[in-house]
Amino acid sequence: MKRVHVSTVVVALLLVTAGCLGAVGSGDDDTSVDDDVEEDLPDEELPDEELPDADALLEAALEAESNVETVQGIQTTTMDDGTETVTTTQEVWERGPDQYRADIVEADEPEPIDVIVSDGSTVWMYDADDNEAVRMEFEFDLEDQEALNDGFVEAFTTGTNASVEGTDIVADRDVYVLELTGDGDDALYESATLWIDQETDYPVKQEITPAVGESVTTTVAFDEVAFDEDIDDEVFAFEPPADAEIRNLEELTPQQYTDVDAADADVPFDLPRPDVPAEYTLESVLAGENMVGWSATLQYADEAGSFLTVGVADEAQDPVFEPDSDPVEIGDVDATIREATETRTIIEWEDDGLSYTVSGELTADELIDVAESIVD
Repeated sequence: MKRVHVSTVVVALLLVTAGCLGAVGSGDDDTSVDDDVEEDLPDEELPDEELPDADALLEAALEAESNVETVQGIQTTTMDDGTETVTTTQEVWERGPDQYRADIVEADEPEPIDVIVSDGSTVWMYDADDNEAVRMEFEFDLEDQEALNDGFVEAFTTGTNASVEGTDIVADRDVYVLELTGDGDDALYESATLWIDQETDYPVKQEITPAVGESVTTTVAFDEVAFDEDIDDEVFAFEPPADAEIRNLEELTPQQYTDVDAADADVPFDLPRPDVPAEYTLESVLAGENMVGWSATLQYADEAGSFLTVGVADEAQDPVFEPDSDPVEIGDVDATIREATETRTIIEWEDDGLSYTVSGELTADELIDVAESIVD
């Protein structure tokens, strides 16, 4: 039976509520980080004829969470854009399909979430710096999880060529090295590598470079890992500090509006009314509060389906990597301009305590005109 862990759902929610995933800190286990993780190839590789079939190994890896009762250990996530590397280390516990905990141990950059805990019916996300806890109640449905997993598996494997490249050692465990190469426009990634535990089929390390967007390679690897060991129930229980501000996730869900005036009445700052090219009309306004702050996005489109987006936020989160950009003057405000893709350009600036973005498939001069109508 294929199974997606509740942590997958939590990650998706975090992308909406916080913009990135972080988790940190304590935990009741005595596990510690080993700075000298051995990942050298074993002295002897398995002969090619003894290596498993690549497609069968991939299928087994995608079903692996059904083969283990618990997983716990120290896990490090590394993001690399080719010039800079950012690393976050977490202590993690998983039991069954719906109990999960991640505590941040160490991070190169500040994280908006220090602890994520699910006991199977409630998910907590806690930010120690702001002493804020967000709670989400959910009803776990195995059939829904299986459907979600099927969709994930289909998306992950579409347009993929798989090959077993040999063996390795990760977290003191023997693994097979499975290379996945994107083939065609439907592939989610340019390349991916899974280090799959030979005993459990569980991927103990993965490295992925996406096929679209800015080229950042993400590696998630266990430095220490243990399977099917008892985990105390208290690990999956979370009690926020008595003086913490407690929010429900529903409060942090963005709302969609049909016009700017309706959204303007709900957000704590004035929304812009930009002058956009005549062929563009307002499609929607998305506004709300997350664990970082308030933000709003105005979405415009023309008849050909090209989009123009205007965003404003009171607490913009710094990107993990500072993108390459060029300075540009928007009225009397210093701004930056960059090409996000071959067809999409972004202008960003700060003014009077707010952060603004204008992006779309327009020329730089057209986007600057839109930005200047906001500043003026």
